[in-house]
Amino acid sequence: MRNIVHILDIGSASLKALSAERRPQETGLHILGAALVPAEGVRRGLVQTPGLLSKKIKEVVKEVGRFSGIPFKHAYVVFGSPALGFQKVRSRVAISQASGEVSPYDVDRVLAQARPSSRELQNRGVMEFFGLNYAVDLELSLKDPVGLKGEHLEAEVLFVTSLLKPLAEAISAVEEAGVAIDDVVPAPLATARALLASRQREAGALIMDIGAETLNLAVFEENLPYSLAIFPFGGAHITNDIALGFQVPLEKAEEIKISAKLPDDSQTSKKKFQNIVEARLEDMFELVQTHLKKIGRAGLLPGGVVLSGGSAKIPGLEEFSRNALRLPAELGGCRELDSGHKLQDSLWHTALGAALLALDQETSPAFKKPSALRQKLSSWLRSLIP
Repeated sequence: MRNIVHILDIGSASLKALSAERRPQETGLHILGAALVPAEGVRRGLVQTPGLLSKKIKEVVKEVGRFSGIPFKHAYVVFGSPALGFQKVRSRVAISQASGEVSPYDVDRVLAQARPSSRELQNRGVMEFFGLNYAVDLELSLKDPVGLKGEHLEAEVLFVTSLLKPLAEAISAVEEAGVAIDDVVPAPLATARALLASRQREAGALIMDIGAETLNLAVFEENLPYSLAIFPFGGAHITNDIALGFQVPLEKAEEIKISAKLPDDSQTSKKKFQNIVEARLEDMFELVQTHLKKIGRAGLLPGGVVLSGGSAKIPGLEEFSRNALRLPAELGGCRELDSGHKLQDSLWHTALGAALLALDQETSPAFKKPSALRQKLSSWLRSLIP
């Protein structure tokens, strides 16, 4: 039986949908169909006009079905909104066995015991959680405590959360388009899945996805997410400034932003373009640096920065990133898709990562397979679906 997944990535500027599978004896991602249409009804990652968005979702999934020959009736939906956030919580339980040996049951108990406070969860719901590290009688910090002996087991758990109302509005728009939801995937985790090599996830790395109207971040360390953030700031701000500065239409300004091909070749125009782009990039990277300082990882990620998103194509962005963050930087590429594939465009990284997350095997240490993902559709999320 074929294991086919369908992905719907709702962006501020475009909607992307794809159908994919892993074929027997193959490790890479096989794309069955993909389509992209301009978004409507979405502003800075938030649904503003559900009816318009539903209409565009119908359009993009119909197009994918036409390419793949497979009905697009259900999907994993990528959610990349500033409504996303995270909390870290510590919990502690007594080891259950008389021998004092930690069992998988104790690990499940200590994870279940962890929970953000009611104040932190006000108007929010938990989308995902990860056990970051464990300690037995405060003596050890490790990833797998099973088999050790002691009296108490402690855990530090990271919770990915979302404001309920924005998530409910996105879910409603998808359902209104006739697409059933398999699960909702946080965008930064999906992008990281597509772009980060295992050594980067282990040593510590940052993915930075510059979309049209949002800036998505995820820090990974020791093969697990360490933090994430989404800011309502993106490449469209640069495009708008170029349009004003050079008095050109927005479509032409977008072309200038990516290609650096100016209306004229004068030094004055080149300097103006440089000043416009650098001013906006400085604003963005200041947000990133502030976040890294807050979590204690500024200048301390050996795996460097991996850049993604439609505005990752800005000329000189890698060098700017190195100078601003004092970290190695590179433009990302999906490691499980042929290098020459047309979906290697940075616009598609998040959708590809969501497909990989959905197809991952349960044995993967950092990501969960679809059956585990579906279990996350707890009562609070099901209650949001009409």
